[in-house]
Amino acid sequence: MSVSRTGALQESYKYYTISIDGFDGRLLRGQVYHSSLDHGLQFRSLSEMAFILEGMFERLHYPMKSVDQRNFHKKYLPGKSRDISDSQDVEEKKTEGSLGEFRLHVKYRFHATWQGDIKNLKDGKIFPFLSFLELMEYFNRTLGGDGGENPFGLGKKMCEVIVRNYEDFAMSGDVSHPAVDKRMDFCNEFDLREEIGYMLNPLPVGAEEEKLIVPRTVTVSAGNFGPATFVVRILFRRNATWQGTICWKEKRCQVSFRSFLEMLLLMQDAALCSEAWDEEPEGTAAVLA
Repeated sequence: MSVSRTGALQESYKYYTISIDGFDGRLLRGQVYHSSLDHGLQFRSLSEMAFILEGMFERLHYPMKSVDQRNFHKKYLPGKSRDISDSQDVEEKKTEGSLGEFRLHVKYRFHATWQGDIKNLKDGKIFPFLSFLELMEYFNRTLGGDGGENPFGLGKKMCEVIVRNYEDFAMSGDVSHPAVDKRMDFCNEFDLREEIGYMLNPLPVGAEEEKLIVPRTVTVSAGNFGPATFVVRILFRRNATWQGTICWKEKRCQVSFRSFLEMLLLMQDAALCSEAWDEEPEGTAAVLA
């Protein structure tokens, strides 16, 4: 990273320009620009953008984090690097995103998430957010994404998330529960948020919970091979985000998360530590009642 240059914007080190080039299938693609960089950093998913920005926050010591990021291991296990130096550089000349250009100011990192505001440079409107989850919702609305979290759902206490494919920080798979016949597919972080929310949100007033148990076939893998399976419980919804527990079943590790962002980074850490996603793992199939 080069030495910070003086920008036209006062205290420019606090601001990031997010240039959005694509949102097909709600996979966020674009570049991150900052006054301390000679070039932009390309991201191919919302998670990769979060990794890039978290890395920049740590290098610049702004904004300071209030708590340490939790992970599934007491010490880091070597896997694929998530350092911003691995991000693809784009040309030094700044380019406007074909879908939008935004100025992001993350002022605080309380509760393992972000607080700040984002300005749409095309219309000048500023949106304040209290969490990464609210920032996600802003991008989804502004870029014309479908969906949005439903306040009601199936009223389950937990759900299982299986990451079946992982490439360039983009996860896809399904969300399920033993008492729900249908598996809910997700192909991006926005789908993941909505499907977990639908599974765990309360039932509509007057609705009754189904009592069926669906026989299920699962594959248990030994070692760091995909797919990665997680059991997620949302215990509280405070500070404009989620708090709960996430268990990585293959490693029998459970961690409490304090925000949706922390849960997402925990899943990414597990996927980054897993190898050979393109290989067929040896496993034992079992039918669970």
